[in-house]
Amino acid sequence: MSGGKTSSKLRVNMRLSVVEGLFAMPLVFFAMPGNFLMASLATEAIGLRESVYGVIASLPAWANVVQLFALPWLTRRLSQKTICLIFSWVHLACWMVVGVALPKIAEGGPWHSPWLVVTLLATGALAFALVNVSWTSWVQEWLPSKGRGKYLGRRNRLLQISTVVFLVGASAYLGRMAENAVLGFQVIIFGSVALRALSIVLQLRILPTKRVVDERGARLFDQFAVILGNKPLVRFVIFGAAFGFCANVMGPFFPVFYYKALGMSVDEVAQLAMLATTTGALFMPLWGKICDTQGCKLGLMLSLGLWMGIGYLHGFATPERTWVLYVNWGIGGIAGSGFLFASFNMILKLIPPEAKTAAISFNLAASSLSTAVAPIFGGFLFSWLEATLGDLVKALHVVSAVHHTVTLLTGLLLFGIVEPKATTLTQAIGAMRPMRQLGALLGAAFLANYSFFRKPKGGDRKGDGSDSGDF
Repeated sequence: MSGGKTSSKLRVNMRLSVVEGLFAMPLVFFAMPGNFLMASLATEAIGLRESVYGVIASLPAWANVVQLFALPWLTRRLSQKTICLIFSWVHLACWMVVGVALPKIAEGGPWHSPWLVVTLLATGALAFALVNVSWTSWVQEWLPSKGRGKYLGRRNRLLQISTVVFLVGASAYLGRMAENAVLGFQVIIFGSVALRALSIVLQLRILPTKRVVDERGARLFDQFAVILGNKPLVRFVIFGAAFGFCANVMGPFFPVFYYKALGMSVDEVAQLAMLATTTGALFMPLWGKICDTQGCKLGLMLSLGLWMGIGYLHGFATPERTWVLYVNWGIGGIAGSGFLFASFNMILKLIPPEAKTAAISFNLAASSLSTAVAPIFGGFLFSWLEATLGDLVKALHVVSAVHHTVTLLTGLLLFGIVEPKATTLTQAIGAMRPMRQLGALLGAAFLANYSFFRKPKGGDRKGDGSDSGDF
């Protein structure tokens, strides 16, 4: 194929990818673990128990574990584009069924069975996990590495804007539909499904521009000996798993506290999420400079301390004093973006080049397992607190103090990790998926779609550890 035709096809692909991403974002937001819309839908609109909601919040993490076994089998039979498109339709179909069944689920009876709801959402979560990983591989078939960071950086900005527009519109509409919340959620789900269908149709038109060799099936388990011998990597994976567990035990239930204890509306909680998204995005370049000059380890400690420290403001929140949450989420978005950025860059430095595939899988499985178990435990804990303390405002204060203290203490595991010089790893975007989902859960929603690529300054600075992206 001539260079002119390849260039023309690439430009078309890039435009299509931006547009389809904008259309996909509403349904993608619903797939984020523990997001405030899902919390309101599950616990308020259809009245599921908090223990069931805890299981629902854990589903994306379980799906990340299952996809490790499902994707290699699929890859031997289907292309990455085919896998992405097939499971995009499966994910869409699951949410279509949820939207249709919503009134019957809310009415009670057999449709209200937690098993039915969890099965539908579990199928959707697995499909979404497969879409995430296959899209990461597929994009390399048509998007050249040169200029990839600049393009995806601009694409991410537009996706962030579309997410904020969706949150503003959805929360305002649900506020007007407070008397009939089920119908309100139905309209939003059907609208999101329709937009996602357009997104998938546009993806069909994206064509390959180069040949890519898939290396993911190359002796995955034979490399574990190398990983286990890398003590800094193992220690960092343990830290990530411990942090994920502690943050996810009660993390998904803070929106539930906002609704039930503080009497906040969906619109007000959406404002918190948008505030954190904005502040996190604005301060991302600053964290990039800190990690470049002072190291990722220091960046992790500073951001974790600030993130958990400001979280203690929950102890002062009351129905009459919800303004403290805006301070909490505004600063929390800044700290959360730094934590996720430093985490990603640290794992890039620690992964051994001779076992990168196995190391990515090891990190993904450990993080996903810990974050999958935590919300289930948290759901039962929330129900026990509600029954024991009675006063949900007091329960929020107790939970906040314990939650932020325990999560902060996981930072002790960072001591003793020797930060090596940077290594280059350009195909590990999905390696930090659980941490990026956790960032969305804790107030940095833009990180669920942020692509960490090196931003060159007058050329590529190889070996400097700067995967700061293009914000």
